[in-house]
Parts: sequence; structure tokens; C-alpha cells
Amino acid sequence: MSQVGKITRTEQKIMAAFWQLYSRKKIEKITVREIIELAACNRSTFYAHFSDMYDLLEKFEEQLLPDMAQPAVQKIIAKDDLSLSVEHCMALYQKYKVYYQLLLGPNGDPAFREKLTEFLDQMIKAHLGQKDGQTDFQIDFLVETTASLLLTALNFYFKRTDRPQATEIIGLLSSVLNQGVAQQLGWHISCKKYIKEN
Repeated sequence: MSQVGKITRTEQKIMAAFWQLYSRKKIEKITVREIIELAACNRSTFYAHFSDMYDLLEKFEEQLLPDMAQPAVQKIIAKDDLSLSVEHCMALYQKYKVYYQLLLGPNGDPAFREKLTEFLDQMIKAHLGQKDGQTDFQIDFLVETTASLLLTALNFYFKRTDRPQATEIIGLLSSVLNQGVAQQLGWHISCKKYIKEN
């Protein structure tokens, strides 16, 4: 695993052992004994770095999460072009694909999806201009929906074997974000009925 944050060599060994087990079975089935055997360390060493298995998972996930304060991320945010943020997210997903696919999958950690969505929320908000009359609820709804779309799209893209070039999926995502899903599918959705009922 690539080192994103500052972790010791011992922590890295323990995390690598944990991942080896986590990629085969659920966290509640993993024991400290299994980890220390794989990492070639003792129980006291494990507990010197991690309070329990869930603390280990949390610290492991922190290594995979982008940092908004990183100069590279700040440079992307400074440009008025959301596609650069989409490209950055794709590059990040590609780098950690093996981890993201499991952590975001059905046997993964729902908390990790929340953390990644929060990062995407921040990136999207950095590009956002607020229209007159928009409430905080509307802004938060649009940001959360966009972040969820990006995350779902990336997960979908990287699990497919028939995926096109990255530029093509970025173009498709940009079209969906600019024109909406309904226009891409040729739908016309009316909400007049619901407005009258309320």
C-alpha cells in the first residue's frame, strides 16, 4: 500500500497483514492473533499502535483518503473547471482501486463511503457559485447528489471489464452533470402533479 500519511514501518506491516485478511473475510471474523502472525510482531506491538480492529481500519482508511490541504488539490480547486476535479478523483481511484472497490462494495465499510463523499462534497463546494434564492438545503442536496453520482460512476467504471478510455467516461460524466440524466436518456420528467398536491 502506498504511504499517504505519516505511518511507521511497523504500522505499515500491520496494515498490510490486516488488508490481506480483510480482503478475504469480514472485519468481525479477523483476530489480532492472525494479524500479528502475518505481520511477524507481538500483541503488545499491535496495541501500541492500534486500540482495536476498528481503530486499525479507521487508520488504514485515512491513508486512502485525499487531503484537501495538499497543494495539488488546492491547485485543482483554484481553477474554475470541475472536470479537473473529476480527473483528480479518477486518478485517485485508479491508484487505490483494489482498496476502494472492496471498501465501497457490499462487504466494505459504509463509513468509508461517507468519508469519501465528504471529500467530494468539499471539492464540489469549492467550485460552486450560489444562485439567488437557493436555500442551504438546496445547495447541500445538489452537492451531495453530485458527490454520490461521481462516486457511483467511478465505482461502476472501475469494476467493468469493457470500460472505455478515461477521457470518455470523464466526457460522459461532464455531459450528465451539465445536461442531467433525463436529457441523456431522452426523458421528460414532470413534477406538476406533485406540486399541485402540495
